[in-house]
Amino acid sequence: MNEELELLLESTACAFRERDMNGRPMPSPSWLDLPADAREAAFDAQARTRDLERAVDPAGFSGTVRAVMMRLMGS
Repeated sequence: MNEELELLLESTACAFRERDMNGRPMPSPSWLDLPADAREAAFDAQARTRDLERAVDPAGFSGTVRAVMMRLMGS
């Protein structure tokens, strides 16, 4: 795997997503830059990252769960 592809895969793994003018989450620009055949590897990296986040969180939440909870609570 080349370095550019590795960087794209890594950058898709975080839970943070930009939002549009209406507050809807936008796909990661890195996801859109990935070749189609690398998107499954990106999904796998995202799943591993969520597992690691849950493992170290005292409540067992992933970054995604925390982001959704903050959004629901208006923070």
